[in-house]
Amino acid sequence: MKDINSAPGSTSFSAFWSELCAYAHQGMAALRAMSWPMVLGCCLGLAFVITILPLAIMLFVLVMLLRWASNSDDTGADAKTANATQTPQ
Repeated sequence: MKDINSAPGSTSFSAFWSELCAYAHQGMAALRAMSWPMVLGCCLGLAFVITILPLAIMLFVLVMLLRWASNSDDTGADAKTANATQTPQ
């Protein structure tokens, strides 16, 4: 018996899968057309993008967060010292 209620998203997944396979075939054709030094350069560039670049961005964010946290502590200390050095009138 035919199911009249198909699963939601099943047609979009099959379309996505067919497009993904088409892109994979295009990528393999491009790899076959490349010379060995060009393949090596692409691999090194991809390795840089996947590993080193996110590491550098994460370290930058970590340093900025630490700097922001240290500055937020100093502002309270500066206000306390400024109030303590004022002479009462």
